[in-house]
Amino acid sequence: MRSSILAVVVIAACGSGARNTPSPAPPAAASPASPPRNPDPKPGITAEVFCEHFQRLTSKCEQLANAAMDQASCLAETRAALASAQREAAASLMQCVVRNDDCEAAMQCTAETAEATPDPDEHKTLRACRDKRPETMLQAVGIPQAAWDQRNGAHVGKFSDATSTKEAPIEMCGASAATRWLIALRCDDGSQPLKNIDDAERARPGNLGRGGRCQSIIDMYDVPCPERSYTLFIDIYVCPLPR
Repeated sequence: MRSSILAVVVIAACGSGARNTPSPAPPAAASPASPPRNPDPKPGITAEVFCEHFQRLTSKCEQLANAAMDQASCLAETRAALASAQREAAASLMQCVVRNDDCEAAMQCTAETAEATPDPDEHKTLRACRDKRPETMLQAVGIPQAAWDQRNGAHVGKFSDATSTKEAPIEMCGASAATRWLIALRCDDGSQPLKNIDDAERARPGNLGRGGRCQSIIDMYDVPCPERSYTLFIDIYVCPLPR
């Protein structure tokens, strides 16, 4: 699972309307028939280097406005990503930010790299709920199928039916699943406040640190409906165990 900071970059890039044209970044991307190999992590990709470039981009990229964070938070999330089981994929995405000072070039590179990278939401590596080690904080927890079918948010169609707190959040298997769930929800009058990825990301002020059943990172969303505004708490690190 990507860290929240990298998930924001990927979502922004994929929702920015970037065309599938060759990226100005180094030629890691090949033709669609031959998926490009992720660039090897470079010695220069460190939390300090990434955060320096990331802060610079967030100051001038409208797509990344919701991703702005203080230096300490950036360093903590980046170090966790580089220590996780997905560190190579994380490093490849970080290179797009480090190598491109231009906003559109960075977004284009990120979109192409994410498309060429195996979907982290498949969660081939799951951690046990009792595993609270920092290096596993970005891995999803596996729960039995019966519990997954009854998880919070599983049978919700309207925002008014969604109840959540930081301690008992909506549970989803991956950022893309959470985005699809948010887009599918309706207000009481049937209107759809979040129509696409960009809308969903704009509704996310940020994350609240650890929470939920297994102390994963919890995202918060503020969604306006005609009847009222809703605050939702979502844990994207909960997945069903393989059958």
